[in-house]
Amino acid sequence: MSGQQPDGPLGTQPHTPDDGGAPRAAGEPAQPARPPRLVAVDALRAVALLGILAVNIWFFAEPGQLTTGEFHREIQGPGDQLAAFTATLLFEAKSYVVFSFLFGLSFVMQWASAHRAGVSEVGRSVRRFVMLAVLGVLHGIFLFVGDILLAYALLGFALLGMRRVRTRTALIVAGVLYGAVTLFLFGIAALVLLAEGTPGFDEAMTLPGDADAAVAAYTGTIGSYLGFQLEAYATMAPMIIFGQGLMAFAAFLIGLVVGRSQLLERIVGRDVPTGRLVAIMLPALVVGLLISGAAAWIDWGAPGSVPTEEPGMGVMLLAQALTLAGGPVQSLGYVILALLVFRSPAFGWLTAALAPAGRMSLTNYLGQSLVLAVVFSALGLGLAGELTALQIGVIVLGLWAVQLLLSRLWMAGFRTGPLEAPLRAITYGRAPRWR
Repeated sequence: MSGQQPDGPLGTQPHTPDDGGAPRAAGEPAQPARPPRLVAVDALRAVALLGILAVNIWFFAEPGQLTTGEFHREIQGPGDQLAAFTATLLFEAKSYVVFSFLFGLSFVMQWASAHRAGVSEVGRSVRRFVMLAVLGVLHGIFLFVGDILLAYALLGFALLGMRRVRTRTALIVAGVLYGAVTLFLFGIAALVLLAEGTPGFDEAMTLPGDADAAVAAYTGTIGSYLGFQLEAYATMAPMIIFGQGLMAFAAFLIGLVVGRSQLLERIVGRDVPTGRLVAIMLPALVVGLLISGAAAWIDWGAPGSVPTEEPGMGVMLLAQALTLAGGPVQSLGYVILALLVFRSPAFGWLTAALAPAGRMSLTNYLGQSLVLAVVFSALGLGLAGELTALQIGVIVLGLWAVQLLLSRLWMAGFRTGPLEAPLRAITYGRAPRWR
């Protein structure tokens, strides 16, 4: 059961039954045994939830950036600067890559589950993606315009169509997508840097929008809030699907390849030597941190300093390109490091503490948005634009800690999360099993 320490060094527990549901008739052939649940993967999801929260909270705290395109935070002292610097260094363009990788991995697990149950993986996947799309649209309109669920659902159909693609082809497509998006962003940044200062260019590049008016609408009345959400979501959704979504799909394909090869099972089961994993992890972390560190330095200045002026558009675009370029590399290091920790018996307590939150990651993802909307928008306290970066960092750690605790308490009495249960019921075509 969730909440118990993993069984030995494998970091696995009996897999929660999620297919079939009807008792087997006498003489009916037994279905293939379900593999043990990878608790290490659940714990990894919980860590990714922290990163998702650390990045998404800025869209709630500073809604003006959605209308002006200026993603800078109010820096009032070294603590604020360190909070912003750390968010770029450790989380931006990393956490969603890990989540996207895990989405591709979970697709393979659900596909295998359908085969064990003797049903089509297509029907189950279509129902799941349709429900994710519905949740995504509702989430984007009413709570968080940066919703990723709609993009996951739409790209999930593409992943379904490529589920039998050869490993080599999947890796090539993932590499091409990563390279194309990265080169495009660097190219745009280079053009802007070259053109800045030329007559008329800076005036033409001034983005429309009034940050103060955006904050007033976001924190005003329920009507002004919904109006702001609808307008911002109509702009953000296509950008996420066709921009961030391409990088996410590349991570989907990596997850698909890893899932089919059962590489994570072999890593968690200690079949892959620690030395080999460290030999991959260390260069990935060093390179990723160097690239992300350069982006954070360009964007925010030296750690602990207080910027005296806003960087230009070209500099911000260069920092964003560097952040996105380093994200997948750094994420690879994160995943290996986390799996090394979670497969160790010495850290069984940590795996057990994190895994419940990962098992109900959909509930926690949407729950984060609900809490943040109540804190920052007209739905509740209306604190958007009023908190410092350091105060926002404290909210991130506090909310994540509360989610870990509540998830552990919930999973001690239930089989699945409150939103995961109806999603599974629709996916599998049967009533949810709560206990």
